[in-house]
Amino acid sequence: MDKNLFEASLTGNVQALNELLHKDKLILDRVSLTRFNETPLHIAAMRGHLDFVKVLLREKPTLAMSLDSVRRTPLHVASAGGHMEIARELLQVMSAEGCGFRDQDGRTPLYLAVKNEELEIIKLLIQKNPDLGREILQENGETILHTCIYYNSLEALKLLCQLWNEDELAMVKDGNENTLLHLATVHKQVQTVKYLLQIPSIRTNENSVNGQGLTALDVLDHHPRDFEALEIRTLLMEANFSRSKDVKSFQTSQNVTNLENKPKGWYLNTNANWLEKQRGVLILATIVVATTSFYSGLHPPGGTFTNSRDGPLGNAVKTEPDIGPFSDFVIKNTIIMIFSLMILVVLLSGVPLRNKFCLWVLNVASVCIIFLVTATYLTEIANMSPDTWVNPTTLFMCWIWMLLCLLFALSHTIFFLTWVVKKLLKARKSDQIGV
Repeated sequence: MDKNLFEASLTGNVQALNELLHKDKLILDRVSLTRFNETPLHIAAMRGHLDFVKVLLREKPTLAMSLDSVRRTPLHVASAGGHMEIARELLQVMSAEGCGFRDQDGRTPLYLAVKNEELEIIKLLIQKNPDLGREILQENGETILHTCIYYNSLEALKLLCQLWNEDELAMVKDGNENTLLHLATVHKQVQTVKYLLQIPSIRTNENSVNGQGLTALDVLDHHPRDFEALEIRTLLMEANFSRSKDVKSFQTSQNVTNLENKPKGWYLNTNANWLEKQRGVLILATIVVATTSFYSGLHPPGGTFTNSRDGPLGNAVKTEPDIGPFSDFVIKNTIIMIFSLMILVVLLSGVPLRNKFCLWVLNVASVCIIFLVTATYLTEIANMSPDTWVNPTTLFMCWIWMLLCLLFALSHTIFFLTWVVKKLLKARKSDQIGV
């Protein structure tokens, strides 16, 4: 930037600016071609030189959208500095979209005006573009209302809340699902809490929780207790706000009542929450079964010939008289191990166990494991007995148990297919209605 132009901008010397423009009519045009931190308009807006700004905008209005080294427009500078008249002049030559331009930190002129609670500039900005007051400022869902609370700008909050529907104010949340009341409570802003509680939708939404499952009253329990916290606690309790544990207890009692009034069902109305709670136990059980089958495969019944030359680990003793029973044992044991590992993968994947298909797969796989364990036990008992003789009572109990396993798997499969058919028919009926 020309040295004389810089000094004129710094002092707001309009006469010097006019002389420079008279000598060199392209001096402002060359500004955009020069490396600089701020343009003359940035400097004049920062120092509050209104007359100097007027001349610059008259000679070159496009300077209003020029950017400094951190991508701020002159309107950013004027808004942060509280120079209302300069902001007014800039808004006259800027578009509605231009006054919402974001710098490299994602901050708009409205953000900077709210930060310093420049109410008159806030009014100018939202008059130019009312959508600025409803814009999402950050990727985490933060709005300008959250900014008001972060900087304790209560008057700015009151002004901007007028741009929102009353019901929307209760549902405005940031990326951590904190409502405006959550944030005001976290920052212990007593006056802000009082103002928010005057809004009916916020007052009636007393059980709203954030991403951590905490109500506004819960938040106070995680911060030091002082006079502000005590006063806010009193305000919330007088407004009938509750803690999350009290809300859950109330909801649980309602759910129990609703369940008692619901028609009972076996599969189509199954609630698999109990299975979710037992996920850890199921993981441990499948690990034990998989480990046991793995050990049995390496240490088959009857042991091995350790001095055998046919394999590094030795041949199984059972292969000596007849390899057929041993192959049968290996197949059953492998299926048990694979099915156990399959169930373990499903449990570790985090798939919701209340999913009907997932529940059916786990049931059938578990029944297969139980069936094969029983069959393998019966076979090995017979192989260890003289002439493969098995006590009739043992044989009867094993066969009955295996039959029950098959019936259990078949019944679950039938009910699962029934559920699938009903879903498909319902979807087809909906499509026909839509057509």
